[in-house]
Order: sequence, then C-alpha cells, then structure tokens
Amino acid sequence: MFPDHGHRRISVASPDDIATARRIAAERADGVLAAEEAARLDRLVASLCGYALNRPDGTLLIARMRSGAGVECLAYDRDPTTTELPPDLIQGLGADLEEARRLADRFHIHATPGIGSALLVRVLRPGANDSPPADAMAEVGAVMVERQGGETVRRGPFIDHWFVRCSSARGPDGPCGIALMIDGETEPDDQAADQEAGGAGEKAPSGPFTRMTPDVIAQVGTVVAATVPDLPAPVVVNAIRRDLRIRPELGLSHDPVLKRIGRSALAILRFDGKAVDYTALGTLAGAVVRPQEMLALGARWAMVGFNPRAPASVHLLWGPGDHVVLYTSGCARLPALFIHRDLHKVEPTLAALVLLRDGVVRDDDHTILVLRNRVDRVPASAG
Repeated sequence: MFPDHGHRRISVASPDDIATARRIAAERADGVLAAEEAARLDRLVASLCGYALNRPDGTLLIARMRSGAGVECLAYDRDPTTTELPPDLIQGLGADLEEARRLADRFHIHATPGIGSALLVRVLRPGANDSPPADAMAEVGAVMVERQGGETVRRGPFIDHWFVRCSSARGPDGPCGIALMIDGETEPDDQAADQEAGGAGEKAPSGPFTRMTPDVIAQVGTVVAATVPDLPAPVVVNAIRRDLRIRPELGLSHDPVLKRIGRSALAILRFDGKAVDYTALGTLAGAVVRPQEMLALGARWAMVGFNPRAPASVHLLWGPGDHVVLYTSGCARLPALFIHRDLHKVEPTLAALVLLRDGVVRDDDHTILVLRNRVDRVPASAG
C-alpha cells in the first residue's frame, strides 16, 4: 500500500485529471484538516491544476505531511519558455498561481530558465508548524513517488521507505540525528511463493514476491529509531540484521531466506552539526553537497543477510548550509544537478522536487531525500 506521506503523482492533461487531483487531495485531507482547511485545499489544488493544465508536462504531487501538520502539494512543468522569476513575487505569477499563493499557508517557487518551474504549497492545521524544531541539526525535505501506473504496474506493495529523526546526543556533542532510506525490490520467486502458500508441494501462483515486506520495513524502522544517538552507522546495520533473525514472525530467521531481501537497498546516515557517518547496502546513492563541490557517499557492496562483516562506513565533514542528497535507483547525477540548478538556498522539499523532475533516467519508484545543515541556527544550550 502506498503510504499517505508518499506523493501521489497526477499528470494534468485534461479536466478529468483535475477531478482526480481534487479527489486525492480530499482523501489526504481526511482526518488531518478541518472542513474549512479542506475546502481551502480543494480551491488551491484547482488553482494549481489550472496552472499545470496549460504547461508542458504539467504535473501535481500530493501527500500528507509526515509530521501530520497538514497536506503538501507540489507542482512542476517542463516549459522551455520559462524565464527568471519576477523580482517582486507579489505580481507577475499569473492568476492561478496568485490564487494558490493567497490560499496557501506556505508557498515556495523555483524557476530554471529554459527548463521549467517547480512549486511547493502547504495547507496546515490551525496552530501547526512546518518549521524544523529549534534544536534540529538538519532541515529535511523528501519526495517519494510510485512508478507510473502505481500498483497496477508493480503488482505488489509499495516497499520504499524513509524517515529522519533528530535527538539529543549523549555528552558534549549536542543534538544529532539519524536517517533511514530503503529502496525495496519486488521480483518473481516461484519457490518462495510456493513456500509462502504452505509448502509440501502446494502450488502457489507465480508472480512478484519479496521478503522486504511492509512488516519487515516497519521493523527495520523501529530498530533504527531505537538506536542510541552515538552508535555508528555500521553498528546500526548489524542491529538490523540481528533483529530480523530473531523475529520468526517476519519469516527471515534463516540466512538463505534473509538473503532474499538482498536486492533491496538500505542506507543509514548518522549526523551531527559537524559530520555525517554513512553506510549503504545495495545501490542507494548520495553525496555531501557544498556550494561548489560534492563528496560522494558510498560504501562497500553488501547485503543485509549475506555479508557477515560490518559494512564499510564513510565519514565526511559538513557545515552550515551544506546538504546531503540521498536517492534511490532510477536517478542519475543528482548531486551535480543540485549545484547546476543552484538549489543551496531552496526549501529542501522543493529542491528534491526539482531533482526528481530533472534527474530521473528511467521509470521506477523514486525517493529523494535532502538534508540541509542548520547547526548555525541551533541554540548554544541545545543538547
């Protein structure tokens, strides 16, 4: 099942697509926004659709905010006639975007001349705040979408996942944080499907099968969230391995079975205000991005259930205003693109959207995570 904090993608090419976008927005607002805010969200989505309908490849993405603060709408286009934004954004955006700006609690826009525009708008619950906590070392933004066609194409559950958590560290180092990212895979496995159906020769329908199920992902997230702040990333990975083996309800108790999640990539990022500590199993990619340079985050190849040694870790310094960009397969050269698109001062979720628009090389599930170092904004007494 596609999570509510994942972005549902709607290509806006007809009035029917506008109706679809409004329906999805209403679903995401249910239980999050009161009637008045939900009605405002509906009008906002209609305005964004009116804008996107007249643009090449106009697309909307809609999701509940992971914090529960409200509903987030993203939009982009690939319009070669795009020019620089007007110096005064109060005027010059056009009627649809002026209306969207008026209705939104949060409004950000980025334009790349000759390429296209990207927008982020949010409708928040009364009293809700979408700013990072005062003691958070990083500001976080992410975009997560299914491949085109969603579950009809993939014929199985959506098994990508991400989260970021900041906490107070032990000792004098101040607050720190941890990020988890999973790029799940579904693949045919007739023998495993037969075992899942009960074994003893009972024939199960062949088709996509994976041991990286939503239950497994939830347990991995639980383990990562429970690790103490000062554990290095490789130790967290080994904690995941041990936990998966001792939980028979997950069906991963034996190494040969555990290996079946080997094609699923997993990355752990520990960070404080001065450095990041990164370990990846599989094909996830990323980099620390500075104003004019990027330092790749990579590690020795391994599988969660295969390589018994602790995976290699990369330790890199980062400072105020530096970014970490992590992304799943199907994208290419995103750190370089981050620099070329001049995204250093762009809101992180909007930056991830620009990278999604311009960095995808094949249709797939895509998750792009952007963290901005904000240690210079953390009170000295934090931690």
